Amino acid sequence: MTTASIIISIIALIVSGIVAWKNYLAPFRLSLHSGAPRLERCPVELIDGRAVMRFAVVLPLYFVNEGAQDGIISDIVLIVRSGQNAWLFYPAFYCKYSVSTEPTLGRMLTKDPSNEPFYPPHLQGKETLYKPVVFFPVGNSKKFPLGDKPLLPGKYTFQVMILETLRTYYEVKLTLHITLSEEQIGEFESSPSLTCLIPFIDEVQDKRQLL
Repeated sequence: MTTASIIISIIALIVSGIVAWKNYLAPFRLSLHSGAPRLERCPVELIDGRAVMRFAVVLPLYFVNEGAQDGIISDIVLIVRSGQNAWLFYPAFYCKYSVSTEPTLGRMLTKDPSNEPFYPPHLQGKETLYKPVVFFPVGNSKKFPLGDKPLLPGKYTFQVMILETLRTYYEVKLTLHITLSEEQIGEFESSPSLTCLIPFIDEVQDKRQLL
């Protein structure tokens, strides 16, 4: 066997090993993507009985397993920050939602009887899973108090944190930045109808301006 054929055989073996690793052996590796979030009015009662207006968040999430092995997402939480405020949101249920969903018509999205209670999603190797998740604010968290002040206009940061099976810590998998105007906040808090906001994600707006 010549030196050239030996080299070719070694290269072929390495390539075969890489292909086998990617297709059959690579561990579960999650990436997360989202469409435009939807905000719905959500009055929350404080400890003293007063109500403060906050929002529920509908995130159309795409879970992508870039590995070859199956994996389970044990838990998902959402943290929303604005200025010095930080609020914790827990996932309540999965809903039907797409870009064609009417923003102000029909039944309120969070009241749809077809909603499914939240459960840990399972992803097979190389699988992409679309799951719109409805998050509700947690009102009794010492680390993330709701506060008693009204919503303020400005930039809001949304961070989705994932807890994977066999891990002991939550990892930030997705960050979105949304700017709400004073007019949007006013309409959102004062309207008694089933209206909601579908904010324009700042990153998308920046890319469009560049184009």
